[in-house]
Amino acid sequence: MSLLSIVLASLAATFTLSFDDGTVKGAKGQAAFFDGFDSRIVIPSADIPQPSRHFTVDVWVCPAAFPKSPCPVACRQAGDVPGGWSLWLDALGKVHFKVACAGQWVEVSSPGSIPLREWSRLTAQFRAASGLYLAIDGKEVAGIPLELPSVPQDYELWIGRTPVRTPSFFENKKIPIYSSFDGAIDELTIAEDKAAYSKILKGTFVRPEAPAFEARILPSGPDSLAFGAWYIPLKYYKAFDGRWRGEIPDVVVGFGPGQPHKVVFWKGISYAPCFVTEKGNWMCNEFVEREKVTGWGCTESMSDKHADFSSVRILENSPARTVVSWRNIPVGVNQKIPYQSEESGWGDCSEETYIFYPDGVGIRKMVLWSSHLDRWYEWCQSLQVLHPSQRPEDVLDAGKIMSVAAMDGRSATYGWNFEGKARQDEPSLERANIQVTYLDSKWNPFLILEDGDGLNEKGGNGPRIDRYAGRWSQYSDFPWRNHWPVTQDYVIGRYACVADAASHTYTATQYSAPHSIEGNKMTKLMLCGCTDKDADGLLPLAKSWLRAPSMYCNGIEVPYDVTQRAYICSPTVSPSCPAPTGHLTFRLKASGEHPANGVCIIVKGATAAGSVKVDGKSCPEAKTGVVEAWDGPTLVAWIPIVTDTETIIEL
Repeated sequence: MSLLSIVLASLAATFTLSFDDGTVKGAKGQAAFFDGFDSRIVIPSADIPQPSRHFTVDVWVCPAAFPKSPCPVACRQAGDVPGGWSLWLDALGKVHFKVACAGQWVEVSSPGSIPLREWSRLTAQFRAASGLYLAIDGKEVAGIPLELPSVPQDYELWIGRTPVRTPSFFENKKIPIYSSFDGAIDELTIAEDKAAYSKILKGTFVRPEAPAFEARILPSGPDSLAFGAWYIPLKYYKAFDGRWRGEIPDVVVGFGPGQPHKVVFWKGISYAPCFVTEKGNWMCNEFVEREKVTGWGCTESMSDKHADFSSVRILENSPARTVVSWRNIPVGVNQKIPYQSEESGWGDCSEETYIFYPDGVGIRKMVLWSSHLDRWYEWCQSLQVLHPSQRPEDVLDAGKIMSVAAMDGRSATYGWNFEGKARQDEPSLERANIQVTYLDSKWNPFLILEDGDGLNEKGGNGPRIDRYAGRWSQYSDFPWRNHWPVTQDYVIGRYACVADAASHTYTATQYSAPHSIEGNKMTKLMLCGCTDKDADGLLPLAKSWLRAPSMYCNGIEVPYDVTQRAYICSPTVSPSCPAPTGHLTFRLKASGEHPANGVCIIVKGATAAGSVKVDGKSCPEAKTGVVEAWDGPTLVAWIPIVTDTETIIEL
């Protein structure tokens, strides 16, 4: 689009716009690429011939994605009131041609959609006191008689962009948005020649070679990352990446070649952590969501379109574990903060800490600060994030959506119940706190909730997992929305109808009692990761976390910290613990009800990592690391033992 060759044949009242130095291969030569965000070409009215009775619009288009509100390929209209004309596309890829006559829009539409990422030729004609006609690829697809005179033509010509905000399709019609064409436009001609339309219909149509658009795949970094958290600049596609302010890289957690899944903290999703399976399928366990108190929908990081209120940091990285912090403020799409004090300016704030161990299991510690902890909130929901080419059906098997289990050993597997209307409160197994979601992968995301008694966010007692069910729309039986992720439009919600943009679906919501509430601070915990097991196969892991075996050093019990999945050996925590020097021997009192499934020991004050023995034998699989901090060094030791019998560990 750097150079535009504008040919005005005034005597013939013909206006032609050719893009000879664009960025993609055109129908003829090179074509202009419109980024789908805010690119446009605007030609002043004075520079355009004014057809008096008839006009024909002819143009080649190659959409990379369809618009999410009415978007003109080309238009000359007065704004949000009838006036002028517009040749535009909708979210399904259908073509519309409308002309204002007698203060009202008269419109014709194509019965079907044009293809994505292929050239289509759109030809529309207005004949004064005769009719409107529309052709695609040289074949007429719609027409309507019209007994009205010519329309005024003294408006600017807008190409690839709405002159004013327009209502979004399907939802949020009271929140209009700007819309830009996403893809290539070439060989635009506007002519008064009455015979131009019929000439095109009589011609031979040959579809030009499609341009090579960039692939749009949600970025997750390189495969086979070594264990640890890594700052990696994740790239989506050029037009999207070029909009961001700042150059701080994203964070990706890898688990080594034996565990091919990853955890991604990417700015395109406001850094909300997503588990990515070995097949590249994504899932997020949600984030803090609050009531509709800011005027525009629920407040959550999903509404933080530019990651203005979200940041991620690596706090700790050693061979034994990695710690990542995600701080976010739940906001509405109007960027208002819930329960913000008029006096102090403080409102809700969420901070999530993820501690990952070499076995691929992480602790999610969510802390919410709010002056209204008693009001509705949500923090955990199974959100399947979809690439632009994916539909929910490509990731979800209707016959096996999820499996759940409870701490007493009961388990169940659920498919999708399509009977009846859409609903999101189908109960699963009573007091279920373990869940595996199946994403057409060998390694699938799992979560384990705390199972203690206490008031959960739904008003019940202890853990609960509710499923979604029913038929949700004519475009997918599953819930399918594209207002998140990566969307830059400030919209509350929006159903998807075509797999042309990143989108998401959701299958379950999880509830549990808070781990603790202290003043205006609430903490909740979950164990999470990816597994090749069903939910009942994770019961030993759940018990090792929630029913951790006792550990003793020199006959004194070493405290277990469920928020870290670790035993803390420190005189400041337990005065009876020995000084962190020389040889330490720990007796782990594991049993069937209190098994060990990977053990982390943290030794405060230790200055070096030594060898590890289990029951007198060297344990080369163990990982150790010394973490330096302002208050001194700390030894972190990870011992990958799985046992239900008493075990001796030596450091």
